[in-house]
Amino acid sequence: MLSELSIKNIAIIENLNIDFSRGFNVLTGETGTGKSIIVNSVNLLIGERFDKTMLKEGESFAEVSALFSDLNDMSKKILSAHDIDFDKEIIIRRRVNRKGVSKVYINDTPVTMKILKELGKYLVDLHGQHEHQSLFYPERQRELLDRYGEYEDSINYYENIFDEISVKRAKLKDMTEELSNILQNRDLYEFHLKEIEKVSPKIGEDEELEKIENFIKNRVEINSYIESVNNSLFGQQGAEEKVWSAIESLNKLVSIDSKFADMKDVIEEITFRLEDLKDKIKEYSLMDDEEFPPIDEIEARISDINGLKKKYGGSIESVLRYRDDLVEKLGSIDIDDADLLKLQNEIKELELKLLNAGEELHKERVAAIRKIEEKIPKVLSTLKMKGVRFKVNYEKLKSPERTGLYSYEFYISTNPGETPKPLNKVASGGEISRIMLAFKSLINEKPMVDTIVFDEIDTGIGGDTGYRVGKLMKEIASGTQVITITHLPQVSIFANNHIRIEKLSDDGKATVTVKALNEMERVEE
Repeated sequence: MLSELSIKNIAIIENLNIDFSRGFNVLTGETGTGKSIIVNSVNLLIGERFDKTMLKEGESFAEVSALFSDLNDMSKKILSAHDIDFDKEIIIRRRVNRKGVSKVYINDTPVTMKILKELGKYLVDLHGQHEHQSLFYPERQRELLDRYGEYEDSINYYENIFDEISVKRAKLKDMTEELSNILQNRDLYEFHLKEIEKVSPKIGEDEELEKIENFIKNRVEINSYIESVNNSLFGQQGAEEKVWSAIESLNKLVSIDSKFADMKDVIEEITFRLEDLKDKIKEYSLMDDEEFPPIDEIEARISDINGLKKKYGGSIESVLRYRDDLVEKLGSIDIDDADLLKLQNEIKELELKLLNAGEELHKERVAAIRKIEEKIPKVLSTLKMKGVRFKVNYEKLKSPERTGLYSYEFYISTNPGETPKPLNKVASGGEISRIMLAFKSLINEKPMVDTIVFDEIDTGIGGDTGYRVGKLMKEIASGTQVITITHLPQVSIFANNHIRIEKLSDDGKATVTVKALNEMERVEE
């Protein structure tokens, strides 16, 4: 149950702490004192969206925290599944900055919003001011029906099959489109592959061919420069001749003074380098054009390779990658046909399984419907709605949906002798509030949550009807903690814990306070 609630910097609330008790808790106060802010704060603790307008003006963050005690089994199971340490109670804390970014902690362990929402639906069932109006929609009606029925495993089983079919259908669609694309472009792909394989380029070949082309085209000029270099180094009065002349002079110097030996070593090294150069020049001089393919063949080969590069990616590497991709696509046609057939058969089997699961789920829903159709009028009778006929109509859908094979809609007649009609065609605001409360009381026969919060569910009623609504909420609170915001004294008289919310103004600054009322103060309130 929700034992303590702390609110910081939300709307007009700067800092507020509220203690709740077991049983029936009532919050009263004038309009605008901040009662709905408290409800919105509880909403934040079960994973609902934070609206930036909720942040108190001038503040950089908002924070809500709560102590939950006497946890139910599902809450414990979820906490254990996520390795969150707990004993008999937990503290949930959510801090939101002005950008709307949340940080959530359970017992000081950081958790995701997904985990908070997963846990929150087993901690608090919050009925907002206008939530009873959602009862007009068949989707919400089915949700309430399922909340009453004890067949959650059947729902999960059906949904899992439906989701598996959806995944496989998406995969089948992608595979079919891909195979269709391959088949449509098969001739083109085969042409591209033959074009690449005909040239069969090798990595680095383009660069090597360009070097050879450059050499052949510039052979005359290259030979001229080689001859010039050769004459300068090895011709008459060339560098080689002068070096040997220098060596003779150095030999004489060394014979006179050995300190010139180092100079001799250096110049002898030069002679070795000159010999290497002579060999290189000779090698180039002896090179025959016949060692290379004809220039027109080289140019044609370069043109073929450049043509492939231009069409298929700009480099030989990209051309070869595209070739490999073509081989894979063309080779996958037969494989994809077999895979498609296998996937289609799997989907057919799952669809049959889904229909069986859907019919079983429908049977369980019908069993719950029979009980609800009997019980709802009895509960409404205690809320001064006598003679009500309540029916749940169902109709098979054209195709299975994630919620099942059938649609469900509540029908009601509030006057004797009238044929039941859809809820949204008949019920008034006060009646729909009582119908919602009746459902909450039935659902509470098999409670899934520890705390139910009602925000002015008694809107549109008063007098003896208000008294009966309060009495029913008191009965609900015998098994589950109930927190309700009300303006009706007929409701608040049933409270185990009556809390008054007040807004005080001091120098233009609003402050929200809470006070647990004693018996005398409750009478005055």
